[in-house]
This record gives sequence, structure tokens and C-alpha cells, in this order.
Amino acid sequence: MRSATDSNTLTLFLDGRVDTNNAAKIEEEVFEAVNGNIENVQKIVIDAEALEYISSAGLRVLMKLRKSISKPLSVINVSRDVYDIFETTGFTELLDVRKALRKVSTEGMKIIGSGFSGDVYRMDEETVIKVFRPNVSFDLVISKENQKARNAFVAGVPTAIPYDIVRVGDCYGTVYEMLDAKDLVSFIADDREHIDEHIGNFAKLVKNMHSIKADLTKFSSVKRDSVGALPYLASVLTGDEMTKLKAFYECIPDRDTFIHGDCHIGNVMVRDGEMMFIDLGTAGTGHPIFDMVSMYSLFVERADNDEAIAASPVLRPFTKDEIKRIWSVFIHTYLGTDDEELIAKTERQIAALSLARRLFMVIAVPGSLSPEVLAGMKNKLFSMYDSGLGEIFF
Repeated sequence: MRSATDSNTLTLFLDGRVDTNNAAKIEEEVFEAVNGNIENVQKIVIDAEALEYISSAGLRVLMKLRKSISKPLSVINVSRDVYDIFETTGFTELLDVRKALRKVSTEGMKIIGSGFSGDVYRMDEETVIKVFRPNVSFDLVISKENQKARNAFVAGVPTAIPYDIVRVGDCYGTVYEMLDAKDLVSFIADDREHIDEHIGNFAKLVKNMHSIKADLTKFSSVKRDSVGALPYLASVLTGDEMTKLKAFYECIPDRDTFIHGDCHIGNVMVRDGEMMFIDLGTAGTGHPIFDMVSMYSLFVERADNDEAIAASPVLRPFTKDEIKRIWSVFIHTYLGTDDEELIAKTERQIAALSLARRLFMVIAVPGSLSPEVLAGMKNKLFSMYDSGLGEIFF
């Protein structure tokens, strides 16, 4: 048996067979590795990718390990045959046991959507796959997406339900069955004469989603999660800036509204004329303004940036005039008003939240923001905050 430490994790690799013939030796090696690293790690992982069989004697080794440590223990990359053993003996109820994930390559696949957390590809006529960025947590986001999608579907949100989690190189992906479906970006690009109609329908879809009350036991508060993550920004914010940023979030009204989490046309599929959401890994509850940020970030903040447009599969099919038109139709339809003063006020509030949320890129993607860009973002955000943003009216 070999072991490896990476960051705060000790990984133990089991291979071949673990049975009465070698269980005692494996136990000795396991505890030697654990006892030598227990003070320096926060969790222990058993990698069973090369494990062909495990008997009750081997399972008792894992149970003894579980009882002797006070840190999380999981067993990953378990083959279907070995998983059956864990499940039949009830060990899936006692340990965090995860099946080996199917490996998929996106080579040759058409990218049909892109967001902060990843890209969506068309696998074949029946399926699409959302490939998450390397920094997206499997435990906190990806592994929970299937359940969130099911919960959203039950709540009345029109959504495609992912049925498989796979590995794509060093990343994870979720697979959706989308027979004869087309991504909304392509759907609109192929029918440009009716952009206003399609975006209007999308805005109504979002508005209707925001009329759904989410089960607070199944979805977490976006606002609470954001405030809870603020201490991680202590290295880039002064005490005064931290106080202002917390106060900014606290001013956003609490709601039990269902929030998609990455709500833009790149995360919508069209099947038989019906629009449905995909990518609900960051779904939660909160004020609708949290869902306006994604559309604003794409169709306003990047609207005049040739490089950003070229890099975005969501924006690339459209001209700059069309990009600006898409946002205008969306925000006017969603708010149900032509009052430009109210539109401007709303856009300013969304812009402030967009800046606030982008600050977290310092944590999510280290090095993605240069000191100059970060300073400019902070200056703009806190200037807006100091001059007053007003009460959110929608």
C-alpha cells in the first residue's frame, strides 16, 4: 500500500485484493501512515481505484480506522463490483463511499454555453455535459447538483435533471439528457429576427422562477453564504472596506425566493418550444437581484470588450448592438416598466452587487485579478456604496 499527502489530505491507495490473507498487513500499513501524518492533515481519503475485492476482514480494517480518528474519512473511486460489497454490508451507511466516475473527453464536442463555474458541451443528440472549472468544489457544489436539480423540479422550476457525474481530465462534469434540445444561445442566434420575443420569453421565465418559494431546508441562503465568506477577503480588504461590504450585503432584503445562482441564457435549453434551466449547482434562496448579476456581467460589463466577447460562447454569436439589445429587452421585460429612471437605478444596484461578488475571484481563482484591477473594482464599488444605492424596489 502506498500513501500520499496533498495540502490537508492524506490519501491511502488500496490495490488488488484485501482479504483474510493480507488484512493484518494492510492494517499495519494503514495505521503507520495515519499515525505519521494525523497531526498535519484534516481528512483521510481511501483511493480504491485499483481495488479489485475487499472481504469482511478488509472492511473491519476500515471500520477500525474510522473509530480511531476524529477526522473525515471517505472512500473514493470505488468500482461498481466493490461498491456492491460496501452497499450489501451496510458500509455505505457508515462511510462516505463514492463510486468511480466515468471518464469522458470533450475533444470534438461543440461548446454551447459558458458561465463562471464552467462550460456546457453538446455530447450527442441526446445529451449535454456541464464541465466545471477545476476550482469548483466537488463536495460543496458538484456532488449536490443532482439533488438540487431534483428539489428545484419538485418545487416547480422548469429544469433538466442531471443523471450522471463524470470526470473530464482533472475536472468534474454533470451529464443531462436533452433529447432534441437546443441551447437558447443557438436558438436565438438562428432566429435573429425574433430576438426581442425570445429574450422577452426568457425574462418571463426568470420572473416566474422568482415567484417560486424555495424549501429553506433544501436550499441555503445566497446572502448568508456570501456574508459568511467575507472573512476570506480579509487579505485584500481594509477593516473599513470589510465593514462597508458586510453592510452592503445586509441591506439586500431577505427572501425565500428560489435563486438559480448562474442565471443567463447560456444555462437554458429549449425543447419543443419550452425553455428549461440547467446548471443548478449554485442554486439557493434570496432576493432576485442575486440572479440578475450573471446576465448583467455578460451583457453589460462585457458588451464593449472585443476580447471578452470573442472568449465567451454566450456572447460570440451576437453583434455588440445585439448584446446591448438583449440586456435592454431582458431588464425592461423582467421589471415590467419603461421608466428609464427606475431601470437606471436597478442597473446601478446590480452593478454594485456584481462588483461585490467579483471580489471573491481573489479566493476562487488566485491570481485572476491584478492588484490594479482589484484596486479599481474596490474604488468603484465603495464609491457607489458611499454615494448611496437606495432601496431595492423589485
